[in-house]
Amino acid sequence: MADPTSLLEWLDHSIARAEQDYTIHTGHQSACELHKSGRVTGGLKYAEGRLVALTALHRRVRKPAPGDPAALAELLAAEHARWQQLLQTHQHAERPSLPWVAYAQGGVDALAQCLAFCTEQT
Repeated sequence: MADPTSLLEWLDHSIARAEQDYTIHTGHQSACELHKSGRVTGGLKYAEGRLVALTALHRRVRKPAPGDPAALAELLAAEHARWQQLLQTHQHAERPSLPWVAYAQGGVDALAQCLAFCTEQT
């Protein structure tokens, strides 16, 4: 398991990439403008899900903690499971909303990449 410092560095880098992807999908317009005009795409929602998942995890990892690798692994696994549940909920809805499926998939993928990074660091 990666130590909190290297994980935070990885998250900083990943958040910056997710922000770039999100900006590319918005075409430098606000999300509100895109929603109002009905031009929200799966790509935008996927990028948004990645950004939200990574940013939330960054906040949680940054909180003062004893630096226990097992606790960090548990936190990452719980976040990944939470996003997987969100994805399953949207996928199995009676009338699935594709933008919400894309959003949840972005979060699941981002956290899977985070877990892979942490596994590589051991």
